Formats: sequence, structure tokens, C-alpha cells
Amino acid sequence: MKESNSTQEKKKDDEILVVYRGLYEDSEENRTVTIEDGMLEIAEYAFSDFKNLEVINIPKSVKTIGASAFMGCTNLKEVNIQYGAEVIGDEAFSSCSSLCRIEIPDSVKRIGEGAFEGCASLNFVKLSQSVEMIGASAFAYCFNLTDIDIPDSCILIEFSCFSNCFGLESVRLSDNMALIDESLFEGCRSLKDVELPRELTRISRRAFKGCSSLKSIILPISLRAVGFDAFADCKGLLRIAFPRDMAEIEDEDIFSGCDSLREISFAGSKEMWEYLTHGRTITVAHTDGTVTTPHVTFLNIKPKESSEPKQ
Repeated sequence: MKESNSTQEKKKDDEILVVYRGLYEDSEENRTVTIEDGMLEIAEYAFSDFKNLEVINIPKSVKTIGASAFMGCTNLKEVNIQYGAEVIGDEAFSSCSSLCRIEIPDSVKRIGEGAFEGCASLNFVKLSQSVEMIGASAFAYCFNLTDIDIPDSCILIEFSCFSNCFGLESVRLSDNMALIDESLFEGCRSLKDVELPRELTRISRRAFKGCSSLKSIILPISLRAVGFDAFADCKGLLRIAFPRDMAEIEDEDIFSGCDSLREISFAGSKEMWEYLTHGRTITVAHTDGTVTTPHVTFLNIKPKESSEPKQ
């Protein structure tokens, strides 16, 4: 059956509006690529494994940077994304090992899984102030990243997002995050300063495992649960403070390998602590095989009375 003129025109428009793989060649002439304004999308794998590409300029018309669009562009040094983009797809810039900095415009609402995973030279990230979700392993293995500020627009960061960022020292998390997902900062051995969300209710399994430079943690009063191995192998951790309304510590061995831990503060009473731990003693299994019991201080802080007038 012969295609109608309108169908043919639609196909032509689609070809013009989307940057497909093959539209650009991986050549010395294309070390710098400026995508034509009017394009709406960079398709999956459009530039993946281009070895000559060094600079990419993305116009405001592009709404979506597709999955793996620039994956493996090992000489890509400069990415300029204009305001207008809304989605950075899964693995879009993964393994771009020469990329040192990225400024994500405030129009972006979603950063996909593994979007910048393995960008070993990445040392500066400015996140969109409108980002709502950051996918699993999005910045994992970014060895030179030293700090990250998560805007309050963000409500979810998926598991392992910053795992094995060995140089990461300082983190500020969105106050609107209720969850610190599994292995979120696992292996971040330089992490010293973490500003936790005020609305945080759960720290999941292995969230801070291996963060050996952490020395002190004050958990927010909103926290209700801490998962298995959440702070395991935090060798430099000296003290930690738990809020009074904690409901669950998933395992009494959450501090395995915390060789320096000597003090635990609990905002509630001794009776509340025993109920929380099911009467078990929190111990520390050291890396040398010895076991110690940190001192627990009970602060007996009373809950705030309601400010509402009595009827």
C-alpha cells in the first residue's frame, strides 16, 4: 500500500526533529558538534563510543537526551546543555572519562540510571534546581567528585547513586528526601560531612558502608529505621546520636568494622532503647577480630507538647 503524503511528511519531520545514530560521523572534523536548534531529542546511542568528540553543544529545543547517547565518548571534555532539556536518559554520559565538569540546567527534572557513571575525571557537578529524581548509580565511580549539593526539589535518589566516589568529602541532601536508599554512599571513603534531610525516615542497607572518614553523625528526629550494615566499616566513626522515636534497627551488628566507635547517644530512655533493640546489646566487631560494646547515653528528651489550645 502506498503511503499517504501526510505520512511521508510526518516521517520527514521525525527525521529532522531527532538526532539519530548515523546523522553525525565520528571524525576529526566533528571534534566539536553543535546540534541544530529545533531538534527535540538526541536518540539512544546517537554518539556512543565516538572517540573524536570533545565538545557537544545542545540547544534549548532538545527536551530529551536519550539512553547511552554519549556513552563511552572517552575524549569528551565539554558538555553545554541549554535550558530546555527535561530528561537525561540512562547511561547518557556514562564512561565519559575525560569529562571534568557538568552544569545541568534547571529545566531538567529527571537524571537516569548510570547517567554519569564512571566519569572518572568529573570534579564539578551543578545539579538542576528542579530535579525530582536521580537514578541508580547515576554518579557511581566518579572518583574525583569532591562535593555534591542535592536541591530540595529532589524527592528520590535511587540506590548506589554515589557509590565508590572515593574523593567525595561533603554532601548536602534535599530536605524533602524521606529515604536514603541502599548503598547510596557505599565505599565513599573520603566522606566527612553529610547534611541529612530533615524529613528523613529511613536509612537503608549499606547506605554508608565503608565511609571510613565519617567521625560523627547526628541522625534527624524524623528518622524511624536503620537498615542492615548501614554504617559498617566506618572505621573513623567516633560517635552517633539516635532520635527518641526510632522504631527499627534492622540488625544489632550495624556497626561492624567501626573500629573507633565508643559512644552512642539515644534521645529517649533506657527502656525505650531496650525495646528498640529487643533487649540485645549493640556491639562492634572490629577488623582485628575483637568485639567491644560502645557506651550508650540516654538523654531522656521528652516529646514536644502540642501548641494547639486544649478544648
